[in-house]
Amino acid sequence: MMDDGEFRAKLLASVEAGVGVLEIRPLLVEQLERGVKRDDLYQELLDTIHSLRAEGREADEDAVADVADLFSEWVPAEYRL
Repeated sequence: MMDDGEFRAKLLASVEAGVGVLEIRPLLVEQLERGVKRDDLYQELLDTIHSLRAEGREADEDAVADVADLFSEWVPAEYRL
């Protein structure tokens, strides 16, 4: 189960500060280690992307989409979640 917005707040603070994907990756690993299901974490990223799109925050939306790519084959295997 995801926490009450704490993950999203940390994610968005990192994105807004210009932190790179690989520096954000430990935040996702932490969630997985806390027992958050992989699918739930990915869905939270997608929900965040949709929220940012609705707010017209294209640059932040793109940055979160890059983070979501850690769940795909778009990144080298050693970085995938």
